[in-house]
Amino acid sequence: MYENNKEDILCGGIKYTMLSLMSNKIKVLIVGGGNAAFIKAKTFIKKGCLVSIVAKDFNDEFRELKNYNNLKIIKSEYKREYIECNHLVIIATNSEKINFQIRSHCRESYKLYIDCTSPEDGLCVTPCQRNTKNIFLGVNTYSGNPRASVYLADKMIKECEVKYDKFIEFTSDLRKRLGNRSIKKEMMKFVCSEDFYFFYEKGKEDIVLNMFYMDEYTDNRMVIDFETKNCNS
Repeated sequence: MYENNKEDILCGGIKYTMLSLMSNKIKVLIVGGGNAAFIKAKTFIKKGCLVSIVAKDFNDEFRELKNYNNLKIIKSEYKREYIECNHLVIIATNSEKINFQIRSHCRESYKLYIDCTSPEDGLCVTPCQRNTKNIFLGVNTYSGNPRASVYLADKMIKECEVKYDKFIEFTSDLRKRLGNRSIKKEMMKFVCSEDFYFFYEKGKEDIVLNMFYMDEYTDNRMVIDFETKNCNS
C-alpha cells in the first residue's frame, strides 16, 4: 500500500468512481482564459451547468459562447472568494504558482476540482461522454488515454443507439407504469435480461409479459389505454 496517493496513481493506474451530476444544479468555476479553459467551458455549458469563467484575458474562441445564458465571464485575477459559491472548480491557467494556490484553496474548502495542467493533481477528470435519447454513458481508461476513450465511446454509443435505445425506452416506460406495485422489482429484473431482450427483438414482448405477469401487465395496459383514450377524446 503506497503512502503517497500520487505514487499509487503513477505506478498502479488511476482508479475512478463515477458520478452523474444534475447539470442544471451544478455551479462550475473555470480559472483561465486559454484553450483548455475554452474546451472545458464548452463542455459544461452545453451540458447545462451554470458556468463562471475567471481570467484577465480570454482567447478569441470564447466569442463562440457569448449567447449562452448559463455563462458568466469575469475579467479579473483569481481570488479565493470565487470558489466559495461553486461546486466544481476547473484549474486551467499557465501559472503553476496560481494553480498551486487554487488547489490549496479547493482542498481547504472541500471543493471538487479538475486540474487541466496536471490531471493527477486534481480530484476528478471529465470522462468522454455520449448519449442517445434514452442512454447516457461516460468512458475513461485506467491508463489515462483520451483518444482511446473517444474511440470506445463512439463505438459503444453507436451500438447502444442501434440495438438498445428503444429497448431501454420500453423498459423505462414499463417501470413508470408499474408505479409502487409490489411486483415492480421482480418484473424489472425479468425484463432487464438477455432472455427477455431476445423476445423483444422478435416483437413478442407483450406475449411474454402476458404469459408470466398476465394480471399485472394486462391491468396496467388497460389503465394506460383508458387514460390515452380520455386524453384523445
